[in-house]
Amino acid sequence: MITPEEETATATASAANVLGTEMALTAALRALIKTHPQPALLAQELTQQRQFSQAHLEASPVPEKALMGFELTWALILDQDPAQEVRLVPAQ
Repeated sequence: MITPEEETATATASAANVLGTEMALTAALRALIKTHPQPALLAQELTQQRQFSQAHLEASPVPEKALMGFELTWALILDQDPAQEVRLVPAQ
């Protein structure tokens, strides 16, 4: 039988693993975005993919935290302050 302490340690390790994975993928995506030869085309495709994914999430029975994580991850990928509105292209 798993003790409460073991369960907490497992949950903490799992959350840390997910965070590390998210940060690594975010860094890789940011590097790709910054070096893309067609930034306007990339911004258009990112917009479409984000909208599709968000609609799918919103139609799914997922907790609100999943939607919050989705928005935070987009903010991290696009190198923006998560407290600000997420934009796919820099403000002019």
